[in-house]
Amino acid sequence: MTTTNVLASKAVLANVSVSMWTARKFDKKVTDETNARHHADPDAGRWNKLLVAKKDIAELTSLAGAARLYHYAVTLPWADRGPRLLPTEAFMRHTELRKMKADFDKLADTFCKHYPAIVADAKTRLNGMFNAADYPDPSVIRSKFAFEIEYLPCPDANDFRVSLGQEVMDEIKSDLEARMGSAVDTAMSNVRERIVDVVGHMAEKLKGYAPGMKGKRAENTFQDSLVDNVRDLVDLLPSFNLTDDPKLDALIKKMRDKLCAVDAEELRDNEHERKYVAKQAAAILKEAQEFLA
Repeated sequence: MTTTNVLASKAVLANVSVSMWTARKFDKKVTDETNARHHADPDAGRWNKLLVAKKDIAELTSLAGAARLYHYAVTLPWADRGPRLLPTEAFMRHTELRKMKADFDKLADTFCKHYPAIVADAKTRLNGMFNAADYPDPSVIRSKFAFEIEYLPCPDANDFRVSLGQEVMDEIKSDLEARMGSAVDTAMSNVRERIVDVVGHMAEKLKGYAPGMKGKRAENTFQDSLVDNVRDLVDLLPSFNLTDDPKLDALIKKMRDKLCAVDAEELRDNEHERKYVAKQAAAILKEAQEFLA
């Protein structure tokens, strides 16, 4: 099966775009006054106003960031910008973004409903720095918030349906095959880099951990997420193996069997288990690094 056939049958392109009013504004007047008061150069600093109280927009900002991170977590690189590669086996995971979109839209509606009161509050909060021109009109503020999810099929070099000469068609097909091959290589390299990052972090933390003794605090402690992050990655990795690489399958199995069987609490309390998992993590890390060599 060619590279284009592999991607066309195993993945789609997914694009998530989240935009929102930043509620920040550069204030040239305050910047000039501040730099002058401190006898600093005119370009020594910049003063950016937070136009509304943090509490009024914090949930929207947090959700927008979480959505972008989640999208990147369950997809693979496709191009420098725009859509990312979404394996079909991970599609249902990606639909969690639909709930995030619904929550985002609800929060945006609530923000816009209270927007006039929020602006009125800003007059008091900013006092002399308040400038009504910094605030979008209530009639357009909702358009400043958008959360879009788009799915597209992967291109297939064998499915061009345009009237071009055979020589041109062959050139296009050859170019697309090369680009798709490069995309697969990039995606699989990203998979291995994720393994190196997560497993490497586990190996480092377990090796450096020293439990508290005789009233002393533990050194180089780690959170439960140390194991949870490995488990989350192991759950995703099978769907990311676009090339059905048996070596990657074997590596995933080792991660599941050797690194995910013991909870973080037991790793902190049980020196024998901690040393064993640390040793296994180091061995798996070395194997994953050989993939990237």
